Amino acid sequence: MSAVWDRLSLDAKAVGLVATFNAVALVFSHTTLQATRDDLVWRLFPGIVGPLWLALCFALALAYPLRDLRGAEAFTPRRRWAHLAAIVVVFAVLPTIAAIVLRETGKPYTYVHDGAIMIEEAARKLIAGHDPYVADYLDTPLYFWPMVNNPALYHLTYFPFLFLVTTPFVALFDRIGAFWDQRYLYLPAYLATLAVLPALVPTNAQRLALVALVGLNPQLFPFVIEGRNDFFVLLFLFAGIALIQRERRTLGTLMVALAGAAKLHALILLPFLAVYLVATRRPRTLRRAWSALWRPGWPAVLVLAVTFVPFIVWEPFAIYDDVVQYNAGGAAWSYPISGMGFGAILLALGVIPHRQADFPFAVVEALVAAPLALYFLRRLWSRPRIATMLLGYSITLLAFLFFGRYFQGNYLGFIVAIATPVLFLVERGAVRRAGRVTGATAAAATPAE
Repeated sequence: MSAVWDRLSLDAKAVGLVATFNAVALVFSHTTLQATRDDLVWRLFPGIVGPLWLALCFALALAYPLRDLRGAEAFTPRRRWAHLAAIVVVFAVLPTIAAIVLRETGKPYTYVHDGAIMIEEAARKLIAGHDPYVADYLDTPLYFWPMVNNPALYHLTYFPFLFLVTTPFVALFDRIGAFWDQRYLYLPAYLATLAVLPALVPTNAQRLALVALVGLNPQLFPFVIEGRNDFFVLLFLFAGIALIQRERRTLGTLMVALAGAAKLHALILLPFLAVYLVATRRPRTLRRAWSALWRPGWPAVLVLAVTFVPFIVWEPFAIYDDVVQYNAGGAAWSYPISGMGFGAILLALGVIPHRQADFPFAVVEALVAAPLALYFLRRLWSRPRIATMLLGYSITLLAFLFFGRYFQGNYLGFIVAIATPVLFLVERGAVRRAGRVTGATAAAATPAE
């Protein structure tokens, strides 16, 4: 068995492992939101179609490494990409389309995550002239979403860019009488993210492996089906990183800022990016350091200001209450402690009496995440590398989110997705260093003429 494993290419190992794991998980555990409860993804398909779809998932997952074993001549790069694309379509795209159709032909609060409904309805509130952070959502389909006493009815937890970019689409679809589903944005963002990822790494095998590991991340792709926004944010993050790799610093920083304008997760990258921008220029004066930061960064600052300031001016306490206090605890009705993080552990141990209780999570987050951030920022200053930046960001984000009020499965998936390119970026650096060492050794061994 080990001999067979050794014969497999890097991409065949990655695709075969992650696709087969997900095929098994689709049978037993991967779920999507149904009318009244979570149910297995394959139940989105009627009758015998569900089991047939599962069989196709298994067949595609196992076929990739088997085709690789036949040899590179038969399994060309183009055929590898086509096979991986088929896996992505069958595993993620088809069930997402099925969920959209079921929602559109059924009830608007079924087969969709409540976060997607909230963004759709926040756009409608804005169109009607209401501050989405002041308004409640009792008069929307969110009221019927299957969660008792859903606190999201009174709090919009998302950053403004998500509903701002959605507003024109909602206005158009509502005007022509068509049904808008937030996944009309999120599904293309998922596919676009997979199209951007190959730009981060140098070889075809690494590109295939990276796309498979991120696109079929078992803690991420099932959430595309129900309409969560992770890949919408990852698209801008990875696009920004790819641009910065190519010294397109202004546009790359702008992309990262757009991600930050959509989700708090992405804002935490900004300090690491700022240090990277300055450290790679090695300025000798404070003025040059400021120039290295401000020249590529001012459009990003402008975008963040345009996104947030109008709502801060409109009603300062409302956005603070919805985005900060609701998530951290301290609001009149805070987000319930849930998930699989520190808060859930304390709740299970009885340290916290109930899900709605207040607890100083922010203090714990700061005590754990801040030292980690400072450590990696210092490393990044000494050795400014994209891999170091992403590693420091992902570990800091893990500490920040894990010790928060709630830590959901897609949070872990998001962090793993951010960290995944580090595997190949580190390998790329190691190959360069190995090449230099080999060259130096060869030169030393060559006798002088």
